[in-house]
Amino acid sequence: MGEPSEARLPRAVTPRRYDLTITPNLDTATFTGEVTILLDVVEATDEIVFNARDIDVTSVQVTQDGGTIANDVRVDTTEEQVHVRLERRIAVGEAVLQCLFNGALHDDLVGFYRSRYTDETSGIEHTIAATQFEATHARRAFPCFDEPDLKAVFGTTLVVPEDALALSNTTEIKREPAGDGRVRVVFADTMRMSTYLVAFVVGSLDVTAPANVEGVPVRVAHVPGKAHLTRWPIEVATFALAHFNAYYGIPYPGDKLDLVALPDFAFGAMENLGCVTFRESLLLADPDHATQAELAQAALTIVHEIAHMWFGDLVTMKWWNGIWLNEAFATFMEHAGVDAFRPEWNTWDDFSVSRTGAFEVDALSSTRPVEYEVRSPKDADGMFDVLTYQKGGSVVRMLEQYLGEEHFRAGVQQYLERYRYANTETTDLWDALEQATDRPARRIMDSWIFQPGFPLLRISLDGRRVSFDQTRFGYGEGEQNGTWSIPVIARASVAGEVVETRVLVEQEHTTHEFDGDVAWLLANAGAHGFYRVAYEVGGAEQLLEQAALAPVERYALVDDLFAAMLAGKAHADAFLSFCRRFSGERDLVVWRVIVGRLRLLARFVTGTELDEFRAVVAELLMPAAKELGWQALDGETGRQRELRSVVLEALGTIADDPETIARAREVHSRALANDATVDPDIVAATVSIVSHHGTEDDFDTFVDRYRHAATPQEQLRYLYSLGQFPSQRLVQRALELASSDEVRSQSAPFVFQRALRNREHGPYAWAFVRDHWPVFVERFPSNLVVRMIEGVLWLLDDATAADVTEFLSRHPFAQGERTINQHVERLHVHLAARHREEDRLAAALRDGTV
Repeated sequence: MGEPSEARLPRAVTPRRYDLTITPNLDTATFTGEVTILLDVVEATDEIVFNARDIDVTSVQVTQDGGTIANDVRVDTTEEQVHVRLERRIAVGEAVLQCLFNGALHDDLVGFYRSRYTDETSGIEHTIAATQFEATHARRAFPCFDEPDLKAVFGTTLVVPEDALALSNTTEIKREPAGDGRVRVVFADTMRMSTYLVAFVVGSLDVTAPANVEGVPVRVAHVPGKAHLTRWPIEVATFALAHFNAYYGIPYPGDKLDLVALPDFAFGAMENLGCVTFRESLLLADPDHATQAELAQAALTIVHEIAHMWFGDLVTMKWWNGIWLNEAFATFMEHAGVDAFRPEWNTWDDFSVSRTGAFEVDALSSTRPVEYEVRSPKDADGMFDVLTYQKGGSVVRMLEQYLGEEHFRAGVQQYLERYRYANTETTDLWDALEQATDRPARRIMDSWIFQPGFPLLRISLDGRRVSFDQTRFGYGEGEQNGTWSIPVIARASVAGEVVETRVLVEQEHTTHEFDGDVAWLLANAGAHGFYRVAYEVGGAEQLLEQAALAPVERYALVDDLFAAMLAGKAHADAFLSFCRRFSGERDLVVWRVIVGRLRLLARFVTGTELDEFRAVVAELLMPAAKELGWQALDGETGRQRELRSVVLEALGTIADDPETIARAREVHSRALANDATVDPDIVAATVSIVSHHGTEDDFDTFVDRYRHAATPQEQLRYLYSLGQFPSQRLVQRALELASSDEVRSQSAPFVFQRALRNREHGPYAWAFVRDHWPVFVERFPSNLVVRMIEGVLWLLDDATAADVTEFLSRHPFAQGERTINQHVERLHVHLAARHREEDRLAAALRDGTV
């Protein structure tokens, strides 16, 4: 990691215990507080340094052995530190630091912040005070030693209005009057944990009766009127808690588990021990009115956060360079947990779809290693991206499959037992896995974690011998450097028998000899490996015809070919021809990748060639659409219902099929009339189709539905679709609405992202974003500014792309600079592919050769 930066705290004193009292004033959006920190003095010192930001520390007192030590206080706003210079040195032993402080509840959704909602019955607006401390925002709520390895016990007290709900990390153990209509709520001590996991929530919220899981009460807190949406999260959470108790072999480390749905929340959720906070749409759900994808995403999010209670909360990284493993492991475990909860969902297939986003970023010249040096809070915030979650989770899954699930689990249990309540480096996990499996886990994983990019594995067959040649995959010109320890799981037809083998490919060129001639070989069996594969000419087609591929393996063939096209190693017309082989396909994961890739390919053509392209897409999709129909059938799985939605939505928005558009309007009208026979997945498809071809009346209907939605998922469905309408005037209205205070700052960026993707009016949306940039940067959470800009990937005209590039280079956004640069590079990758392929693709469409 190099030398510690000035932002790191010295280690002469470390915290052992915090006694923290916070008194929020919800009417004035302010708070006061006092904290007493018991310190271990490990080295005699005349200075104590701790963190504080955006709070006014009005009093600082240091005592040792009962005597008060005079001090001088200096605040360093740049490093977010308070330096307490002592009149005399404090000796090794114990000391006490006491601070009084006050601050404001801001609206930026970090630190101790304000969330608001309006009671639907009374029309009264209510304020909630809530926290979001990861990565380095606990210091915005109270003076603290705000680094993950400085763990301590927290005793929290909240002084709140007597009619408010008060929640923190642990069980309430005492409640007493505090005067002026307030009560003092005292919570049990926490385990030793990091500051970023401290949480408190205060406001007019309801909470469910507890469900008991092996002695741990599980509840859901929510705004009044949404109790009917809590059955689903309780079902998921109780299963996950019991599942992970068994998987990890260590009891849940908290004394209760509250899941808190907040109206305003910048991230998806946050793994605060015992008090997990969520966006409403990722916790509260009605299974009868949510789509399969919406239910799955909520379940994955809930399970992800509960997995963190052990991996992240009980055992924590020493410093923020290791946050990737916290999030990568929880991403891996969310799918493992949901797969155990609902095996029929095939969640590992969906994991492969999400992995594609990591592939696309990691092929860029602007990518980064998964683990890199973190020296400042800005660097820490930059870790929360697709490479941390999706690439990190993918390489963990790849390793698990190579080592074997039970051996991997044994290593994880050994790691958690060894380091419970402590902090670790990334390599500590690999070492535990090596001890449990006797496999070179550290050598393998170091090659994936500490260098950027991923390999392209070229396969060639020669009788009994198979050659594996690896180079770094990239979109730039020429080959790039890099060699990985690739844990290949391959399936092959050898002398007429199908066999599976494991090959650790660690050199640029590796050969493996089988016992007989190899007719075909699938080099990424199960599609678990984080690498792309290039077969000899005709190899992919042969695998489709002869290898009895699983759906996710078919998905990988499609995805690898499209990536080759973006890299200039294949052609768009060849990709389209390859897709036509899938007209008989009936698996969701395959259709999702085909539809997603065709949506981008449609931007490569215009005019009559676009009409021809739409006709080809309609011909490809129509057999599945006719077979699936517009009505969900009894006994169908959720994935079958989602498949129907994906196919019909593509027919209506990529192929622009008139019959599909007309039918979508009719079915959507029935849904608006609350026809319960319309399946939620079909409703979602019709919302998208109608918005793509909508009128002003449709727009008004969508806005009204957004304002009076029955569930959080329905509200976002209608809101986000407003950016897709076909007229510039309606897109303008959508952007103006999203710019207003009516739309929450956590949701508005996604309206802009959809508008930037609008085929006809994306350039207009970009001009709107550009012209209002200072306002949006100030109003939107920093992580969501980055998500908003992701929409520029679809602006495939030279003038707009040049304007995007020039503007963003002149207006760097520190909190997400690397990711925004990656968005711009991806835009130019798409634009370059369009320039290379548009004439050839247009000719093939005119000639009917695709």
